[in-house]
Amino acid sequence: MNKKERLLQGSVAGLFAVVCVLFFQFLVSDHLFAKEQMVSMAGVPEVLSGYWGKPAWLACSLAKILTSVLVPVGGGAILITLVLLSEWWASCFILKKFHVGEMAPLFALFPVILEWGTYASPYYHLNSILSLIITLYIFCGYTLIKKKWLSGIMGFVLLFVVYSLVGSRLFIFIILVLLYEAEIEEKRWMYWALLLITGTLLPEFLKSLYSLSEEEAYQYPHAWLPAFFPAIMLASLLVAMQFEKVRYMKVSTWSVSVTSGLLLLLLAVTIVSHVAR
Repeated sequence: MNKKERLLQGSVAGLFAVVCVLFFQFLVSDHLFAKEQMVSMAGVPEVLSGYWGKPAWLACSLAKILTSVLVPVGGGAILITLVLLSEWWASCFILKKFHVGEMAPLFALFPVILEWGTYASPYYHLNSILSLIITLYIFCGYTLIKKKWLSGIMGFVLLFVVYSLVGSRLFIFIILVLLYEAEIEEKRWMYWALLLITGTLLPEFLKSLYSLSEEEAYQYPHAWLPAFFPAIMLASLLVAMQFEKVRYMKVSTWSVSVTSGLLLLLLAVTIVSHVAR
């Protein structure tokens, strides 16, 4: 990482953190955190036991624990900021794995900004954000596997792991794996096809185990359509990186200004569209 990239990454992280904390602390009403249906720490174990027989148990449990510990003491704004920063870091890591150049820290903000704006909706919950973040970190681990045969085995194993931990975000994991395999120029057509078929049918096979309807099996823990948009944004961003002029864009006054303007526009449109409902 050169000096320009380090400076940009540090500036993005610092400015994002300050603005995000201020936004959620002063510009958003308390009902955004009340929507998480917080419980006292004494009641957390009972609530968590209800998640253990469902997919996405880790994302749901972690969301309940974090909100119950931090939000009552005024840490709601800090909590959501740290969560979004962790998503940004994972997005940066993934973009670098796709050999994106100096602008990666700024490009990585697109799904995070969409996540931020969507959280302004009373219908969007922390467990949805965490389900995507956990998926991204699992995928980051997948990219560190060097041996082809081991990555093939782990790809199938992780389908079950991801569905168990985060539910329907399984599908972004499959998409990321396929995009990554194409990026590193692997041509394992059979592996790709079996991975896609297995991942698509997995919720159908496991719905009886989790006592879910077919619709719930493919949408749990969040059936609200905009909950899937940040993941779609990340996948779309990786596809856009196939254009070399975008992938290797240099850090300059023009590139940073234009990208920052697009990010601010995305945030404003997303917030207004969800708050207005």
